Amino acid sequence: ARPRSLLNKMSASHQLSVRGCVQERMLSGVLDGAGATSKGWMVLVVDASSMRTISSVVGMYDIMEKRITTVESITSKRQPLPEMDVIYLLKPTEESIDALLQDHSNPRKPLYSGVHLYFTTRVPDDAMAKIKSCGELLKRVKNFSEVNMDFVCPNSHAFHLDMPSSYRSLYLRPPGNNVVSLIADKLVTVCATLNEYPHIRFCKASGLCREVAQAVHEKLIEFMSNNPGWWFHGGQSHTARSRSTLLLLDRSSDPLTPLIHEFTYEAMVNDLLDVDGEKISYESENNKGQKETKDVLLNENDDLWCELRHMHIADVMTLLSDRIRGFVKSNGGAQLAQNAGSDMSLSEMATALKQLPEYRETMAKLSQHMHLAHKCMDAFGKQGLLEVSGVEQTMATGTDAEGKAPKAKALVDDLIDLLA
Repeated sequence: ARPRSLLNKMSASHQLSVRGCVQERMLSGVLDGAGATSKGWMVLVVDASSMRTISSVVGMYDIMEKRITTVESITSKRQPLPEMDVIYLLKPTEESIDALLQDHSNPRKPLYSGVHLYFTTRVPDDAMAKIKSCGELLKRVKNFSEVNMDFVCPNSHAFHLDMPSSYRSLYLRPPGNNVVSLIADKLVTVCATLNEYPHIRFCKASGLCREVAQAVHEKLIEFMSNNPGWWFHGGQSHTARSRSTLLLLDRSSDPLTPLIHEFTYEAMVNDLLDVDGEKISYESENNKGQKETKDVLLNENDDLWCELRHMHIADVMTLLSDRIRGFVKSNGGAQLAQNAGSDMSLSEMATALKQLPEYRETMAKLSQHMHLAHKCMDAFGKQGLLEVSGVEQTMATGTDAEGKAPKAKALVDDLIDLLA
């Protein structure tokens, strides 16, 4: 019988966040699993989809600690390393499977030595047939597993299905569309990773939610039949907590939110600034007064970002100002003023503290987020979002700032003024 998944053997996995569960599966399940049967350094080969999954939960340092010397793309031309074992972590698409087989098409020039095959979701039967037909590959396989990680974790308590173009497919339904099946497959990998066999609830008025619910239910039953050793919270031997609930909603349950500006810090950074994934670049002055470009990663490794991201931008500005003021007036700032022999201004002490090694990192992080918050507020003012948000709120709620129903003509006039 072919293996269907890499079972999570950590009984305490329920204590981890969503991101923590995926990280644990990647590091312990995939990399340690391969390392247990391979000596020396290895190569990790990924496709675009699995790379997004990996990069959302682990960094290069974490990977290199597991004896991975390099991470390469399955679609790139790669240097043969016949003395090293390889770990393939792939989504089992036709393109990735064909590239995998191409790697092992020439027995006289092997690309790698031993092979560890890990797939982010269930391998379709036709793809499995292709793998079985490649004798050169089969004789090198040391591990084969479906690890159920076909989703992305941008932070500790959230995930998405990595389907940015799914809206059109969901609602227009062009011929041959299988988007509901794809969503269900991905949700099953989420449930498998979290060891959850959830009660499924959905909005009765939504035919789309009903379809997805039915598909998830059927695919979960199939997954459980193929993995008799898999356990779930609330099952017979894991009763510490009950089964979870999967609540399915579609945009019809909340059509207004995408049409209204959001003024929390994270939303404003993504809406108003030039962000590339987690990275944002901006110009600032260094200690010599020279302009330089700084690259910043806004992710779970930035504790201050995690603290601020869901706060209203006004509260962010206040908190950062108070933190900087309190930090500058702390023992370090007082000592600087004493050494200077005179009272230093707040900005002078902040600049001086940045140059001291023991304070540099904290002040740099506070200054970084203060700079980004100011850039958000600059864009807010230039785009006239205060006036825009007022009209948005009136249209969304049916009442104006005074709690009265707006007159249609006045609302139209406001819209014309904004669009002019």
